[in-house]
Amino acid sequence: MEDEHFEFAWRTYGPAVLRYCTYSMGSSDAGEDVAAETFARFLAKGGRVPAEHIEAWLIRVARNLCITHHRSARRRNALEVKLGSVYADRAEAWQGPNTWEYVRRLKEASRLVIYLRIAEDRPFAEIARLTGRSESATKMTFYRAIERLRDEMASEDAGADIMIVGGAENVPAE
Repeated sequence: MEDEHFEFAWRTYGPAVLRYCTYSMGSSDAGEDVAAETFARFLAKGGRVPAEHIEAWLIRVARNLCITHHRSARRRNALEVKLGSVYADRAEAWQGPNTWEYVRRLKEASRLVIYLRIAEDRPFAEIARLTGRSESATKMTFYRAIERLRDEMASEDAGADIMIVGGAENVPAE
């Protein structure tokens, strides 16, 4: 029954979901990824979406995934501006020869929050749950750690790898 439910959804609504995702994401590759994730979540529901609500459910999930992707991209861009990364790609920016060395100098709690937020792109609420802190304390730890990184990098002239600009107030809260 679940296979038939999924096949019906895929054949009937798959093209529309893919078109929406491609349009929203701005590229066919990213659109295909989001559409695939949408249908993976539908499959994980195990046929618990009533047939008359499938289309609305799929579009809503696809929309939410697209929004999450764009929101994450804005956060990464804001952080790159905050640290003044000369690299466009988040992974490249955080694999510069000195960047993680500065992070290693932070206290354990700050390192963990930075890692979970930057490398794993986790939301503050999830990081708070994982670390046993409140969300506001987690955000404060993150922003203070970013300030420490900015100050240390500026004082030690990390110029070739990271150019520092702005203050913590430039990084938007989640």
